Amino acid sequence: MRTNKSIVTLTLSASLLAGGVIASAFAAGNSAGTGGAQWLTPHEVQLKVEALGYRDLTKLERENDKYEIKAKNADGRLVKIDVDPVTGAVLKTEVKRDKDIRSGATTGLTLHQAQVKVEAMGYRDIQEIERDGDKFEVTATDREGRLVELDVAPLTGEVLDTEVKRNN
Repeated sequence: MRTNKSIVTLTLSASLLAGGVIASAFAAGNSAGTGGAQWLTPHEVQLKVEALGYRDLTKLERENDKYEIKAKNADGRLVKIDVDPVTGAVLKTEVKRDKDIRSGATTGLTLHQAQVKVEAMGYRDIQEIERDGDKFEVTATDREGRLVELDVAPLTGEVLDTEVKRNN
């Protein structure tokens, strides 16, 4: 009888210990990146970046562990910035060569205005929005839950073309 109690006690102890190790490993895995914290929306990220002095955003993309944005800094230079998706803090800034600035990229709708128009049409979960010459390219989820890539008119916000990238 005493042997049975010892076996049960050892089994329970080993189970608790294993559970603790698994929980610790899971917590350590989640500590990388955002740890499951709620990401800021693209609107919130844009507001935070603009409050820091960046302007004329031409690209906003969700990456695995950050937002990547192309904009102009206070000196008018095109920069690529990596932004923490939870806090909105700038993690890294890279000045791009001046030849990367597209002529006419700031005429028509701003990146934020194009995003608002696309969302008003029912698209959600915007993964990327970028000004590409004579249009905006937007990757988002449509009303049917499909991942789509849109070409959006730079002056009106009208969807010019839709390509399904992935079904539900």
